[in-house]
Amino acid sequence: MNRNTWKEQERKYAKLIHGDRIPVTGRSGSEVPDITSYTIVGEVKKSNTGKTVSQRTLKALRGIKEIGLRTSKLPILFQAHKDKGKRDIEHVVTMYLDDFLAIAEHLISDNLEYNKSMSESKKLNL
Repeated sequence: MNRNTWKEQERKYAKLIHGDRIPVTGRSGSEVPDITSYTIVGEVKKSNTGKTVSQRTLKALRGIKEIGLRTSKLPILFQAHKDKGKRDIEHVVTMYLDDFLAIAEHLISDNLEYNKSMSESKKLNL
């Protein structure tokens, strides 16, 4: 995948949450997020081959989105994942970006206020 494609995607998500893209090259593991803000950290995955999200997950997500629209309720896909040979189950919540932005509005607003206060502090040399 073209490096500019995924970097641009990271910038777009960072902007949506009033955060910043962390430009780290050659990182391994998950020590540093792709994007961060005062209240949110995020990892961005993008694929043009359809491998980032399984077709099974997308089908379920699309279905619950339709039901959410029909019923005026928040559509969330709950998933439980257990690796073969492991005891623990990982619980994951998946939702569309527009639904996330709607419920995280107060967090995103806090990010904007934090950024403004930091900008003012810099102007005052604090």
